[in-house]
Amino acid sequence: MRSSASAIFAVFALLGCSSPDLPPELPRPDPSKEVFILMEGAGEFKKCENFNDELVWEGFFEAEGFSAENECEPCECAPAECTLPSKVTANASGCPGETAVGTLEAGASWDGACTAAAEPIPGDAFATVTFEPPVLAPCAPVSPVPKPSMGSLRFVRVCKSDPPGYAPTLSAVCYPPQENGECWKGYERKFEFPMINDTRQCSPCSCGAPRGGSCTAKITLYQDPYCVSEVVTEYVSEHDDPVCTRTTNAPLESMRASFTQNEPGTCAPSTDSRIVSGSLERGGTRVLCCER
Repeated sequence: MRSSASAIFAVFALLGCSSPDLPPELPRPDPSKEVFILMEGAGEFKKCENFNDELVWEGFFEAEGFSAENECEPCECAPAECTLPSKVTANASGCPGETAVGTLEAGASWDGACTAAAEPIPGDAFATVTFEPPVLAPCAPVSPVPKPSMGSLRFVRVCKSDPPGYAPTLSAVCYPPQENGECWKGYERKFEFPMINDTRQCSPCSCGAPRGGSCTAKITLYQDPYCVSEVVTEYVSEHDDPVCTRTTNAPLESMRASFTQNEPGTCAPSTDSRIVSGSLERGGTRVLCCER
């Protein structure tokens, strides 16, 4: 199951590897120390997910011809989701229904499922009902604080498999060097990774007002607590004002709602996120001895 992945070594070549003249009788490595390397762009094996793999170390490293810009990744905004109205008001007077005598409330984040009233409204207590429209909820940043840009720096992940000997395709099997810095028999190809320490922090992202989108809700009121005997149904969109309507002379005990049109809107992300603290500095150098 091992493969020396030429694509991996092509990237390593940018680091500058060495194969010095080593003593002919090198010791063999301890199999329990075996690791394998996954590089940026190594497809499905980019994560330590093969058999019982575990992460040994990972990070960005500096290779010839690659650099990082001292800026933040662009801000992004999640969609502006359609939100169901959660309240219906019963009015003592005719429309526009200015005298409220009771409400049916489903609470925040209602999903439209049948909801019984805490206090049913008697049929002789009201003349009209007012339905609130659905709304487009505000957008939230995908990442409240964006990550600093790593530009074209390369990423390396080193994993360990248990048991050893199960390195995936598109990986290179390696060992840490001996205590004297020399490599091992059969693993004389040495690679050095000048790692990068990134302590930069970016300023937060924000999102503008929702735009676009289309939300239409069907709201039905019932005269029993189980949403069986319908009293009145109304269709309301996010562009409507509250809709007042007359009903039959029946009590209001529950309600149910669903979207007949549910097209989220969008929000413009902020564009002024910047580095506010920290720096990008060279850290220690990791060394591995790999297969020829």
